[in-house]
Amino acid sequence: MGSTRAFARALRAASAAAALAGLLVACSGRPPVLVPPSSPIEAVEGFGSASVSGAEASVKGKFAFLFRRPGLGRVEALDPIGRTAFLIYFRGGRAWFVLPSKKVYAEDEAEVMMRRFLGLALRPDDTLSLLSGVWPEDAAGGGWSVGRDAEGRVIGGVRGEFRFEIGEFFRGGAVPREIEIAGSGTTGRVKVLKAAFNPPPRDGSFDTAFLSRFTAKTWDELAELLDR
Repeated sequence: MGSTRAFARALRAASAAAALAGLLVACSGRPPVLVPPSSPIEAVEGFGSASVSGAEASVKGKFAFLFRRPGLGRVEALDPIGRTAFLIYFRGGRAWFVLPSKKVYAEDEAEVMMRRFLGLALRPDDTLSLLSGVWPEDAAGGGWSVGRDAEGRVIGGVRGEFRFEIGEFFRGGAVPREIEIAGSGTTGRVKVLKAAFNPPPRDGSFDTAFLSRFTAKTWDELAELLDR
């Protein structure tokens, strides 16, 4: 419970400065137009907000994200004066939660770390599909059962304990703008504020070599630092 409360406080603190990102997009009124490219979607980046309540997470705030196939991801939140409050890197089925100000990090499985962030276990490639609205033909092979509307848009899906429903789409296509999520003891909403597809690769986006200068902690030890 202590680690969950500490994590929630960190994300709530980050939301104030992350709101600056919201200045880049109109977040009210009619949804903007957003159409994914006709070529395969290999990456998505942008800004979003999450409001989730659950057994392992209770968070509300805004964050920047970048996910790229296969299995790569990066999530960043800012503190109230614009510094990076924390980072989460995903690569090779693993994830690293980093506190730059303390020069410490905790490592765990990617799905476990995503559960701590959103309260639900998601793999980076699943997250990319969820944010883009474009699911692979073999989605069932990944354990997913997805439903579509008359226009062919994915409007919901189920895998094990996890369920999502699309509450709103961006205009012009099938890109989700609001996503309702639910799982074991978890309910919440994710809103995509701004997104871009297939951005050019940038060196270092998922590089964790700098962690050699940081101190590894267990999750409980890192959560204790958040408490302080």
